[in-house]
Amino acid sequence: MKYELLESGIAKISLDNGKANAVSFELAQEFIANLDRARTESRGVLISGHVGIFSAGFDLKIMATGPEAAQKMISQGMLLLEKIYSHPQPVVVACEGHAVGMGVFLLLASDYRMGALGEFVLKLPETAIDMPFNTTLKILAKTHVDSLHHARAIIQSQGYSPLQAATIGMLDEAVAADQVQEKALAKLLELCELPSKRYAENKLFMRAEEIQAIYESLHGDS
Repeated sequence: MKYELLESGIAKISLDNGKANAVSFELAQEFIANLDRARTESRGVLISGHVGIFSAGFDLKIMATGPEAAQKMISQGMLLLEKIYSHPQPVVVACEGHAVGMGVFLLLASDYRMGALGEFVLKLPETAIDMPFNTTLKILAKTHVDSLHHARAIIQSQGYSPLQAATIGMLDEAVAADQVQEKALAKLLELCELPSKRYAENKLFMRAEEIQAIYESLHGDS
């Protein structure tokens, strides 16, 4: 994982974890630390992956080692999603390729999603791989994916092109691949021009019920 503080005051967090940018326990832990750092020294957060792939989801090699390691990784991943979803600053994602499973949920937890046009697939494969949606994943999927596509996208594990994904809520825009980074940064800077305290207040207000439900599912009622 790479953290950069750009001259514009933007914290750029890059998923640099091998070819597929798989989400491991360590990556999620470092990501959370970087979000905490961004809160104190930046105006907003730009999340990026690789050209060709944003993230293929959780690390399947760790999944295969046994339920204990898998659950530890998934739990940390859910804490990461909670952290992104409740982050008070603007959070924009530059998705330059495929996004699968946890990769899609990183998009859904953010504020604005800029994707690359091309032969890429965005997909929630949970049904197809016999994996349950926990409370965090259910909330993010149901509240962000167009309800007309709940059956196809969530239940039936259908994959979507970037252009299709931009019509159902997985992305906000799909642009030429060589413009994703530039346009994502421009959008983030635009959002950062809004009054920061009011942005945070309204963001957290609009997500309050979902954030509370996610928090309780991860931490209990206390």
